[in-house]
Amino acid sequence: MKSFFSPLPAFSSLTLLFLLGGCAQLIRDDASTKLREGDYETAIQGLQEGVTKYPESATLRAGLVSAQTEAVSRLLAQATQQRAVGRFDDADNTLLRALALDPRNERILALQNDVVMQRRAEKSLDEALTLMNSKKKEQALRAVESGLRDVPRQQELLALQRRLEAELRFESEPAGRRGLAEERVITLDFRNAPLSTVLEAITRGSGINFILDRDVKQDSRVTLYLRSARVDDAIDLVTGAHQLSRRIVDSKTVLLYPNTPEKQREHQEQIIRVFHLGHAEAKSTAALLRGMLRIKDPFVDERANLIALRETPEIIALAERLVALHDVGEAEVMLEVEILEIKTTRLTELGINFPNSFSLTPLPIPGATGLTVSSMKSLNSDRIGVGVAGLLVNLRREVGDFNILANPRIRAKSREKARILIGDKVPVITSNSTATGFLSESVSYLDVGIKLEVEPTVSPDDEVSIKLGLEVSSLAKEIRTAGGSLAYQIGTRNANTILRLRDGETQLLAGLISNEDRSSANRVPGLGDLPVLGRLFSSQRDDFQRTELVLAITPRILRNAPRPDIAQAEMWVGSEMATRLRATPTRVPMTSASVAAATPSTGLASPAASANTKAVSPPAAAAAAAGPVQLSWQAPSELKAGAEFVVTLGLASNAPLRGAPLEIGFPAKSLEVLEVTEGAFFRQSGGATSFTHAVNATTGRISAGILTNDTGGATGQGNLLQLRLKAKAPGPIDLVITSLKPIALNGVAAIGELPTLRLDVK
Repeated sequence: MKSFFSPLPAFSSLTLLFLLGGCAQLIRDDASTKLREGDYETAIQGLQEGVTKYPESATLRAGLVSAQTEAVSRLLAQATQQRAVGRFDDADNTLLRALALDPRNERILALQNDVVMQRRAEKSLDEALTLMNSKKKEQALRAVESGLRDVPRQQELLALQRRLEAELRFESEPAGRRGLAEERVITLDFRNAPLSTVLEAITRGSGINFILDRDVKQDSRVTLYLRSARVDDAIDLVTGAHQLSRRIVDSKTVLLYPNTPEKQREHQEQIIRVFHLGHAEAKSTAALLRGMLRIKDPFVDERANLIALRETPEIIALAERLVALHDVGEAEVMLEVEILEIKTTRLTELGINFPNSFSLTPLPIPGATGLTVSSMKSLNSDRIGVGVAGLLVNLRREVGDFNILANPRIRAKSREKARILIGDKVPVITSNSTATGFLSESVSYLDVGIKLEVEPTVSPDDEVSIKLGLEVSSLAKEIRTAGGSLAYQIGTRNANTILRLRDGETQLLAGLISNEDRSSANRVPGLGDLPVLGRLFSSQRDDFQRTELVLAITPRILRNAPRPDIAQAEMWVGSEMATRLRATPTRVPMTSASVAAATPSTGLASPAASANTKAVSPPAAAAAAAGPVQLSWQAPSELKAGAEFVVTLGLASNAPLRGAPLEIGFPAKSLEVLEVTEGAFFRQSGGATSFTHAVNATTGRISAGILTNDTGGATGQGNLLQLRLKAKAPGPIDLVITSLKPIALNGVAAIGELPTLRLDVK
């Protein structure tokens, strides 16, 4: 039986496989193109149809899985970016597309939940800002806390929470830290009067209420003569003269008690205050507080760099001022150094170098291997060899100019040393032998090259004092000792100086010059010394080398330590027995209509001031009569999104002002602050001003403070601030003045209605 093999079925199978593979590849290529174009749904649908039509195609099955994974990853990345910039609706739509591709993907579900929480947080933030602008700070804080429960790490909510807590903490401070609300002056004139009578007169003249401890002797006698004194000072004088201490219950009530340790423990309130230090060391800060405030040893944690105090509100207030002055960041400076080594060489070698020696050598007899005594007898001119060097004509000229440049930059703290080494470490091997004959070698290294050591000191007036040491060294030659050790001869040049430069000023240090001029000649004796003709019988070599080192140094201050003004650096703290933060004493003129008087009688003192008499401070009355401080905005009428523009904040005041700290709120999402500059209001008289500002783009807050050194203050009208802004998106934009605290030259300045600027961006 014969079997025949037909090639047609095998050929058909191969053809079918070839056609199937080609179709699958075309489908996958088309899907890849759709993926690159962002049409993920169409790409995956095409692959699914291909898998349905060609289920045996491994290429299509693998392509479908890969396309689904890639599409979901791209959509998740797109949604994350949209959520980060606040486009929550777009993020929701993108996540719905991703969810349609992979309904069970946990990452998509988690991101959807994050978008919902983020949306709630943004709503809470807007609600809190609205409440804060309406002076409802407690409700605003509750709205912030509600938003943080959904998104605990939302930066804008956290920043607003810190701000609200600080403002509420200041407003709700214990009365002992704020002091009495009464700032008027009072006149007292008592001779041998009971303590209760004097306190009653102070109450009728100022409205301050007194609570007396049971151990206070109310019948103790007081003799007091005061004219135009502040109520606070009058109470201090009365209590200090009778060994009493006080505690402010509220702004209108004072508790008096004997100044004894037992009563202090009974009546004095205490506060625990923890200071987290950012720059100063905890030990040095604790020593400062102990020395200045005479307090118990505070708790010091060097690991966390914090100190904790438990003291009275008055001591805590002083400690806060001292810590704020002490915990100041150190200044930093960037030193730009250019080191240039200029080397010049000139080599000239001209002339004829004649032979300077010849040699005579006896030759052996032909056929002999060497000289013998008998062969010397027949020595003649034919058996004497002569050796003469060749004649050399020198025509050589070499010129070289070399510049070796190093341009390092180093950042250093003020009063800290910084070192730069540009070069090599040369090993020096030393051999040591012991009494037993054991030989050992030790290796030490020498720094060879450019060594620069600087120690900058940054002053508050933007000047930098630099203690500078420069050393440039090089290997001159190697020296081999008798014991076989290798040493080096080092050539060095040093410069040490102290410079004082302004920020950005460049100082050039030069003059470290090394000149080396060598001249040598090779002459024929006699003939080479002849004038002019001697050049034909000699060879001259002139070698000149000049090296100069140039150093240029430029300091650039990166961060300077602020210098506190006299108002911050000077604190009146009362007596050692009654230490507390006091206002700086000022001389107040006396006016009969401005004081509440208490007139003595014979024996007992009876206050002449009636119950309706009120003490009014003359400076405060003058400031009130001058009218309130008014602010006004000036802005362009038409604005476009993406364009820069300038708005001006004007100020008008009839009362002389020394300064005007203020805060402005703005929507950070739709407005960008490019520059904040000082206006001309406080510079009317040409006096110096101090201008500080800070922009917090996260919370949408501009803080600015202007203080003039003119003793007469500033009055009239003028520009207070200029803001250069950029609109990010169209729509309404509000600039809200959230705080204004004008510093009047006399008394307290009244504040008019704070205007809000509404900008319409197209």
